[in-house]
Amino acid sequence: MSCNPNLSISVIIPTYNRAEMVCRCVRSVLDTEWPSLEVIVVDDCSPDDTGTKVKQSFGEAVRYIRNDKNSFQAVSRNNGAKIATGDYLFFLDDDNIVDKDILRELSKAFEENPKLGLAAPMAVHMRPGKSNIIWSLGSDFNRWTSQPKDHCPNLPIAELPETPKAYPTSYYPNGFMVPRKVFDEVGGFDEKYVQIFEESDFGWNIRESGYDAIVLTTARTEHHGFLEPGCVPELRQLGIEKPYRTYCFARNRLRFAQKHFSFLQILSVALLFAPLSCGYYGLVALKNRRIDIAWAYFRGTLVGILKLLAIRT
Repeated sequence: MSCNPNLSISVIIPTYNRAEMVCRCVRSVLDTEWPSLEVIVVDDCSPDDTGTKVKQSFGEAVRYIRNDKNSFQAVSRNNGAKIATGDYLFFLDDDNIVDKDILRELSKAFEENPKLGLAAPMAVHMRPGKSNIIWSLGSDFNRWTSQPKDHCPNLPIAELPETPKAYPTSYYPNGFMVPRKVFDEVGGFDEKYVQIFEESDFGWNIRESGYDAIVLTTARTEHHGFLEPGCVPELRQLGIEKPYRTYCFARNRLRFAQKHFSFLQILSVALLFAPLSCGYYGLVALKNRRIDIAWAYFRGTLVGILKLLAIRT
């Protein structure tokens, strides 16, 4: 089944302080040559020259907007969606280089399945020391531990089986496309998460609304990653390279459980696995001489548990 080139697609790319990287990402999106394409760059109040470089490089080919203040991913994605005009919204992290046929493959999947609510391109890691490795062929969480549960994580792309071409998923990080009507139905991204777990929550909301979600091996993007100066690679790998991000990570795992898990599952996470995770992440942070990261994870865990118990903090 061929895709309909008359379908309009809005590609929404949040960015912060990555002028060169976001320009490479945008250029790859424009190279897809989709007939009805809108590219929106949402600058999360970058202190660098992101705005100047995007405008000089692409002119009217890209819609550039800037948040009033640094507000992180959930707000940036929602702000991009507010001005988007496409039938489909493709949310894409700025550290990607997409394949030329990515929009064709994603849009074709929606035409073939009217119940499809989210389609993600297969992300292939392309960073030093970890290249040509597939992120995952399907992402979910264990409801009793809140730990990520990925299908074939870190699979070498050379070992990718020919079939199936689509794998079920509950959410997918890095990039995903949704119909505009589905985005509106689930209410967009929950901005109370601020950062971390907001895309997981978004995917679960779509699945819980009765839609399918898949990862397509025929739609691919190279994920180049980004390591800011001063970040410890081991901590970046765990997603706890900055204190506030770490705080959100620990707090939001409890918030996510509260929204999506059963009462007994919430107790399992809050009373056992969240404290265990706090100890593990704290030890890793201390091993890397980052007392501030360990403290941030502890505070996030404590706030998350207290909110589960309906105690104001």
